[in-house]
Amino acid sequence: ALTNSQIGLLGSAQYIGVTCVVFAAGYLSDRFGRWPVLISGLAVFTAFTWLIGFSSSFSEAFLFRLVSGFGEGAFWPVAMASVAGYFKGRKGLALGIFYVGFDAGSVAGLSIGGVAYTLTSNWRPAFFFAPLIGLVVIAAALVARGRLVGAGQGFAGIRLGRDALQLLKRRNVVLIMAFALLATWASVWQVVFLPYYFFKVMHFTVLSASLLSSLVLVAGAFGKIILGGLSDSVRRNRLLAAVTLATFLSYVIFFSSSTFALYMAAALSMGFFSASIFPVVQSLMTDSADGTTGSALGLSTSAQSVATIFSTFIAASLFTIGIGRAVALDAMIPISLAFIVALFLREPRRADAP
Repeated sequence: ALTNSQIGLLGSAQYIGVTCVVFAAGYLSDRFGRWPVLISGLAVFTAFTWLIGFSSSFSEAFLFRLVSGFGEGAFWPVAMASVAGYFKGRKGLALGIFYVGFDAGSVAGLSIGGVAYTLTSNWRPAFFFAPLIGLVVIAAALVARGRLVGAGQGFAGIRLGRDALQLLKRRNVVLIMAFALLATWASVWQVVFLPYYFFKVMHFTVLSASLLSSLVLVAGAFGKIILGGLSDSVRRNRLLAAVTLATFLSYVIFFSSSTFALYMAAALSMGFFSASIFPVVQSLMTDSADGTTGSALGLSTSAQSVATIFSTFIAASLFTIGIGRAVALDAMIPISLAFIVALFLREPRRADAP
């Protein structure tokens, strides 16, 4: 059995890989084009996620998950910059839909994993079947090659060096990065530990825990589309403050309630609001970039990746005080700080404004 520290390290491994590669991916996209970087990243992510199922030790599982993070770090910010550049004035809605693709993958992975474990009492089959979804994504990217290439024309790439340094001199950019880090820290547990929380703390079966967690992710998908779209017509900084407060209140109810109906309603609410933060904050970062959109998204994505690395490790390390208390602390403290930071965010004039 894995120790609490090993569980935390496995949860962080993929995001360590993302952090290591995110800016290098931008450089490579400038050098070789966005489409080859997207395809290569997707292929690496899919292949090494599949290989986790063959791991025979913690070290092998950690290595395969780390390399899968290299793949995600390659395609994630490049794809996001392409979406923001292609849709411009509707980027909040577009990025919301873009993020939903990851929710769909998470829901499918949790469902497949829960069913596979229930049928076989073995965790390996989940890693043999779930990554097959990546082949569908790669096929779709191949079909959409023309649009992916076109989206990069005349739009800033993710550059190392001067662009990022200039952006870091701006107070609003630094605040957005801090907010992205805290909001990500507060929500990562929903992806990494929510099924484990339902299983260990709420005493559901593995299959039930997986399916309930999938419902929370589905609520998040709706949040990203609805509030991401709303952010195209309202002030994003104010929307982020309101959504962060709603997330905090949802957490309070979820962790304090003892009735199934109430904590499930709170779980769906926290999924809806916490997930909607990300397309909105990335759109706000794009608005603050003054043309260096790729570099700005590289900075915010890096902040999110750093949060994902240490948040899972912190939560797992706190399991000694009880899984429920550990997860609650890992969620409540950063979302409170994120709300405070959100109050100081400013709305720049949007490049696509009339």
